[in-house]
Amino acid sequence: MKRALLVYGENNYNGYPYRHPFLTLHDVIHEGDKARLGEGQLVTPSLLLRLLEGLGRSLPIEILPERVLVRTPEVIVWWSPAQQHLMFFSDRGGDATLKRMNGRMYPHPPLLFKASGSSLWVRALAKDERPKADTKLYLAPYWNCSDNGAVCTGSMRIPHEKSVAQIGAWEQSFFQSEFTHAGGVRKHTRYPQGFLAMWQSLKGAAEFPSSYLVKLKQTLHEFICDLDPNQRHANQNE
Repeated sequence: MKRALLVYGENNYNGYPYRHPFLTLHDVIHEGDKARLGEGQLVTPSLLLRLLEGLGRSLPIEILPERVLVRTPEVIVWWSPAQQHLMFFSDRGGDATLKRMNGRMYPHPPLLFKASGSSLWVRALAKDERPKADTKLYLAPYWNCSDNGAVCTGSMRIPHEKSVAQIGAWEQSFFQSEFTHAGGVRKHTRYPQGFLAMWQSLKGAAEFPSSYLVKLKQTLHEFICDLDPNQRHANQNE
């Protein structure tokens, strides 16, 4: 054995104070029939990538479609143009309004998706065009999404293969799952009567009005760099 990796911390709030997990890399020093660990080196994302490359973990050759914005071994970011999708709302509580809304076709704004591992994030866009690094983002007007865009993937069928070819499967899984709860977001939309009234008004409409979206201070670049699904209240509304 020449080197060893040690993992510290837990990725949850069970302990106090909260600690993000981190890795250290150590040389293994052999002294006769004994061995000890040398001084540790903090493993940065770039160092981890080099280690993975050494293990044969590299990206396959893929032709990137225009919709893909970022592709690394850990993350895929893409945008989706405005289009129509079926929506499914949980009506297990017997809510008559949700029952009437369930399984109907609605217009949706252009969206921004980010997938990493089994986690998915989603934001909305005001313009139906490929965003740039400094493009300001909007809150995705959906239940099951926290304020930092992380999706509660409860009933979603997560694609097993993490590749560009699977971005359609990610979108399909998102829209075919049930929207069940507000996800801690206080204001999903600027529509005066609120979230459910907005979607009721959009049933059968041709397009989603961008004026209904809640603008954020977050840019595309900031969204790409934030990969912590547990981070909450990171972005304030304008």
